Amino acid sequence: MNLAQLLDRYGEAITRAVIDTYPPLYDADVRHKSSPQLRRLLRRPLGAQSDAINATVLSLKQHTGTIVVGEMGTGKSYIAAAAAYLAGCRRVMILCPPHLVNKWRREVLQTVPGARASIVRSISDLEGIRRRDAANEFAICSRERAKLGYRWVPAVIPRPLRDARGGLSRGEDGRVLALLSCAACFAAVTDDQDVPLTWAELRTKKRHCRACGGPLWQADRAGPRRMALAEYVRRRMPDFFDLLIVDEGHEFKARGSAQGLAAEALAGACGKTLALTGTLFGGYSSTLFYLMWRFSPAVRREFGYREESRWISRYGVVERITKKCPDTYGEDGRHSKRRSYLTRTVEKPGVSPAVLFHVIGNTVFLRLTDVARDLPTYTERVEVCALDGGHEPEAPSQATCYQRLASELRHATVAALCAGSKRLLATYLQALLAYPDACTRGETVLDPESGSVVAHAPALSDEVTYPKERALVELALRERTRGRRLLVYITHTERRDISPRLTAVLERAGLRVSVLKSDTVAPDRREEWLSGQVREGAEVLICHPRLVQTGLDYEESDAVSSLARRITPPTLHASTCRAPRRAPGVHRRPSGRSARLPR
Repeated sequence: MNLAQLLDRYGEAITRAVIDTYPPLYDADVRHKSSPQLRRLLRRPLGAQSDAINATVLSLKQHTGTIVVGEMGTGKSYIAAAAAYLAGCRRVMILCPPHLVNKWRREVLQTVPGARASIVRSISDLEGIRRRDAANEFAICSRERAKLGYRWVPAVIPRPLRDARGGLSRGEDGRVLALLSCAACFAAVTDDQDVPLTWAELRTKKRHCRACGGPLWQADRAGPRRMALAEYVRRRMPDFFDLLIVDEGHEFKARGSAQGLAAEALAGACGKTLALTGTLFGGYSSTLFYLMWRFSPAVRREFGYREESRWISRYGVVERITKKCPDTYGEDGRHSKRRSYLTRTVEKPGVSPAVLFHVIGNTVFLRLTDVARDLPTYTERVEVCALDGGHEPEAPSQATCYQRLASELRHATVAALCAGSKRLLATYLQALLAYPDACTRGETVLDPESGSVVAHAPALSDEVTYPKERALVELALRERTRGRRLLVYITHTERRDISPRLTAVLERAGLRVSVLKSDTVAPDRREEWLSGQVREGAEVLICHPRLVQTGLDYEESDAVSSLARRITPPTLHASTCRAPRRAPGVHRRPSGRSARLPR
């Protein structure tokens, strides 16, 4: 009997046993007692939003860390603002992406009666909030402001190196040799092996003098004069804020990322934390560890900061690879024919159900169907577009050029792998992914070691509309006839930028196109810019999915077409949800929504 058969036969009994062992904290009795307080809000919740608010309030009162996991469009920001107010938090700090600060301010003012919502950009703004000391104070800070501080440079002095007779030592070019020394004690700056450090090594890492312990770095007076706001709150305003709301919490999961460390500092300085996310689990158990460690005291009590491997061994899926090749063993036995082989450990996708015990007691889960019923149908489908074979047998075509490029790259990559080098693997992948979309630009692959040409595909005519582009044009025209706009995702926006090509193809078909890039407009004005493009009559918006995957709703678009191939499933799922499914009675007009993913 496999797991599926076990659950089919004994599912009800297992459910009763789980409920008896772990009774829910929020039930019908708690709902009946908590529902009247929802009338204090300026906006009425929709559907299960009321239960999510009440459950979050209950968790905030009982736990230090709370998590709200909701699909895109369920109103997590509204739930968080309402729960913070109803839980009695007087001062709340909100950490969010930079393009959502204005949206958060609007959400707070439209939800909490008598609230003061301030966008924090500097230390002066924080001090102004401290001086006011008002109730229902919400400080909204972008993660960029929270993490970015001053720039640092090495702080050492070069001292002339002298020989045994006391004279100046000179190099082969006649210059006086210098030894970098500590500015406090004048001791030579060396590493753990007593090897003198160079300027390049000192610029990569903050170091301390081994003799006196003094810092070997200082603030760069030529750089920006600022302090990371997260560090300022941790040092100067501990316990001032009652609650920290972390929006898009899954983006703070990396161990050494600046924004993850900033969130960790703010979580330690605030009384409680409320993390909001639509994708809590990223496929691997390691994606949960530092996220849970930063926002869950129970995980911090059980695991140390550097015990990610112990977390993976307990809750993850681990594969151990041992290659028993006669030429690759580690060592021979001294008195026998024993041979030891090196074993490599690799984490695989998957997670143990036991990890639920770390989240089920303080996590609120919400789906879009719980909030709004009778939603229009939503479909996703992959449209396969064959490469263009051309009309003349002798002329180069998209298909023949791609096949030749793939053959040359494969031959060179296999030869490099046989020689023990993996230097061409990344190039092999990116070149073959990019050429079908950018065949009018050509592709030349160079060997990173020798600089020689490994493979080449010529630039094809830009007067031809290729199959994938024709499919996109047909989709855009079809959506326009239905009175709907189209959102197009691309990943090649830098060196292999294909947005000018797509813009030209779409405009040639009579469509009005807008392109959004990271430098098109400041992040905090991105929402306003999108509204302006809609007012000007834009029918197609082209952008990278990461620019709109978090919280930025493009409500005027009902169809999404992704030409991006190499994006993670969480990014793909979050970005395709930027075009909302309008439910009757909730939004102005009902409409279906579709996502097409050309290959």
